[in-house]
Amino acid sequence: MRKRLSFADLLKMYSAVTFFVLLLPCGIIAQKTVPLKEKSQTVDTASVIYTDSIEEKLVELALNGPAIKSSQSQSKINEYQLRATKNTWVNLFTFNTNYNNQTFTQGSQNGSVFFPGLTFGFTIPLGTILSTGVRVKAAKQQVAISEFTQEQLVRNIRAEVIGKYRQYLSYGLLISIQNQTVDDEETAYLQAKEQFRNGVIKIEDYNTAQKLYNIELTKKINLQLERDLLKLEIERIIGTGLDGVIKGTTPEK
Repeated sequence: MRKRLSFADLLKMYSAVTFFVLLLPCGIIAQKTVPLKEKSQTVDTASVIYTDSIEEKLVELALNGPAIKSSQSQSKINEYQLRATKNTWVNLFTFNTNYNNQTFTQGSQNGSVFFPGLTFGFTIPLGTILSTGVRVKAAKQQVAISEFTQEQLVRNIRAEVIGKYRQYLSYGLLISIQNQTVDDEETAYLQAKEQFRNGVIKIEDYNTAQKLYNIELTKKINLQLERDLLKLEIERIIGTGLDGVIKGTTPEK
């Protein structure tokens, strides 16, 4: 004969089951999040810091290049022209003198009539004075344009040199991956060559293995060429060797 459960016993069983169900998702979430946390702790932040320091050094060298110096010289020229325009009002005034030592005699008994021997005069061109203010304002705007142009040039150079350096790093990673692919295809090619020599495979299979190996080897050569050309482009911008900058910026271990 089965024992009937009381209402209190049923309430206890329901509470226990509910507690277990509520804890089960928490356990699953905890199991999923722990590996992610451990994985995030394994990130090597030192390499990121080294890369940032190299990038800043490359930008510093690039900003000392001919393009920036030319822009700075043009800014100085515009400033000098502004000063000259501000001082043009001095040239607007002209001072005239006239010396007269002649005496004109009249027919009267009183004698001669004398004119002033020395006269003075000023010439003030009003139209030129009014237009000087406009020319000064235009010169100021030219100085502002040169400053904006130089600021934009700095931004462009910074973006260009950092972008090219990161592309250079990406090429290094791609070449590393491609080296592994080339090694695998070379191994397959050498095995096919040996099998063809022993008469295990046909000439078509041997040619296919050789073709695949040549394709991957060509990709590797092209990646190396593109990386070397990109390196030369970076060195043209910074004006020095890239290897020396990387070696001099990366801290010794």
